[in-house]
This record gives sequence, C-alpha cells and structure tokens, in this order.
Amino acid sequence: MEERFFALYRPEQGRLYRTAWAILGNEADAADALQEATIRAYRAFGQLKGGDVAFPAWMRRILVNTCTQILRKRMRVIPVEKPEDLGPHGSVETELPYDGDVWDAVRSLDERYRVVVVLRFLNDMQLDEIARVLDIPLGTVKSRLHAAMKLLRNHLNAVEARKEGRGVDAV
Repeated sequence: MEERFFALYRPEQGRLYRTAWAILGNEADAADALQEATIRAYRAFGQLKGGDVAFPAWMRRILVNTCTQILRKRMRVIPVEKPEDLGPHGSVETELPYDGDVWDAVRSLDERYRVVVVLRFLNDMQLDEIARVLDIPLGTVKSRLHAAMKLLRNHLNAVEARKEGRGVDAV
C-alpha cells in the first residue's frame, strides 16, 4: 500500500505544493499544508474510491481542505511582526511561477476567491470539478470566479495606472 500511495503521490507533489503556495501565500504554510495533507491522505488511502485515476483529484481536495483550515486558523491569530520582517524559511526546490503583478493581485484576494482562481487557472480545473473539490454549488463557483476576475482586473488596472504615473481615479 505504501509503495502504491507514493507512486501516485510523487508525480503530483510539485503541483500540490504550488497549489498550496498560491492559496496560502508563503512557503512555510505551503510546506505545512502539504505535509499535513499527505499524512491525512496516506491514512485514508484505503478509502480512496475510483482507483488510481481518482487519486489526483482526491489528493487535491484533501490539500485544499487543509489549506482552508490553515487560513481559518490564521484569521484567529494576531500577528506580532509583519510577515516580510520574519525572513525566509529555507529554500524551495520547486520552481514557483508567482512573480509579478498578476500573482501579487491573486495573493491579495480574499481566501474564497483566491482558492477558486488558483484551482481554475493554476490547476486548469473545470468549474464543476472545483465545485466538487470545494464541496460548494456550481453557481457559487461561477459567482466567486466572476467576482475574483473583476477584483483582479481592478487591481491590475490600478497597478498599471500607478506605473504610468496616472492617478488611480483615472482608471
């Protein structure tokens, strides 16, 4: 069982880490989420329905649920220092495509919007898949994605206006 689990897990590990990082916004939380999700999945592996082909979606759902729990815990914590003052938490072996204005805008989104955007565009998931993974209605996924895209567009227009020296009001 252990060999089969890790044979299915290894090809997904990089994508899972990138997903956690995009949802949580930092390396340490992403690593914690991936570790916790991996332990949960390993313990529940015997309950996987649908065979090997169902593993990636099943594992992703466990990871997203773990990330959501971390975000909820984070809302209950009052930070003592700004995160950027804490310094790096080690090196990351996985290449992260999260540079620039777009990912800054994605990271600025509220959790419920950010998760939908990450699953749709980073994981290339269909809307009905996202609804299943998050266990929410398809209409909710559509409305969150629509709202997220509007927020992202506004954020990126404001960034572009600042770069061009225009006021945000000119957008």
